[in-house]
Amino acid sequence: MIKQLNVVVRRPDVKKMVLMALMTFGFIATANAETPRSPVGKLMDPNGTVEYSRDGEKWRPVTRAKYLFSGYHVRTGADGSGNFINQESGLAQSLSANVTAMVGDAGLDVSAGEVSDPFSSDAGLMDGLANKFASAQRYTTVRRAVKKPGEPECEVKVRLARKITVSEGYADLVWEKACPDNTFVVVLGEQAFDVPSSATGEHIRFQLPLPAAGEYDLRLDVKAGDEVVYTPRRPGKLKVLAAAEEATIKASLMAAGDDFFAQADVLEQHGLLVPAMDAYRAYFETYPDDIEMKPLFIANLQALRLMTEKTAEAQKYNDFISE
Repeated sequence: MIKQLNVVVRRPDVKKMVLMALMTFGFIATANAETPRSPVGKLMDPNGTVEYSRDGEKWRPVTRAKYLFSGYHVRTGADGSGNFINQESGLAQSLSANVTAMVGDAGLDVSAGEVSDPFSSDAGLMDGLANKFASAQRYTTVRRAVKKPGEPECEVKVRLARKITVSEGYADLVWEKACPDNTFVVVLGEQAFDVPSSATGEHIRFQLPLPAAGEYDLRLDVKAGDEVVYTPRRPGKLKVLAAAEEATIKASLMAAGDDFFAQADVLEQHGLLVPAMDAYRAYFETYPDDIEMKPLFIANLQALRLMTEKTAEAQKYNDFISE
């Protein structure tokens, strides 16, 4: 008699396979704990005593344009006033003295003081703000690299942004530091510029001598002594703006007023990634605890290939949303 064998076929554990693959390639991704959200609006034109709070207990002054998320609190003093711009409607409301309000999902919920009815304003939020926050969210993932035995502590494979724009007033390039003894050569078309390493700052910053307006190949070589130890496979692209183009951009920056994020948006739209980075940094110097605004800054650092700084900022953001 022939016995029938019951063969049990086990399905592979997909989750384990994915985890093993991630570990094999040297990193484990930390997923964001919350659904990304964007600001409900911004508080601008602060006069006198104007303050905001994330929890209704610890208050900080509003000294220039400040973005506000749902759950934030706002108050003005006896000498205070300002304007709130709603992201969804684009309409403004004026806050008089002695206002106390909480930011809800749809706008301000006022508990004390007088706030005007909504009115049209030219000082709206930047276009597509919610979409930009959602898009930037992918760059907030933190990847922990697993260093293999014998690997050097520093990295010579330093890269410039793939595409970047400069002008007479915004001629700086930035890139990550390499190993302590490395120097650099910026190759622009047929020109080459030697750049020493730097003992200060988080990255290397170099003011590029500008050629005529137009587009050029751009690459960064890394040297150890007289030997080139790293050069990219393909050059990037550099665009140099004409004076008239820069003047138009500066007019748009003036129209953005004291809103550093709106200024950064104008600059990024024209490929001016380095001054956009400077604008983001200026915002966080004014509001250092405003971690929820970090995604657009993190995306900017990613575009500039400042990966050490990008990872540090992404970790701050992930720590904040995990609290």
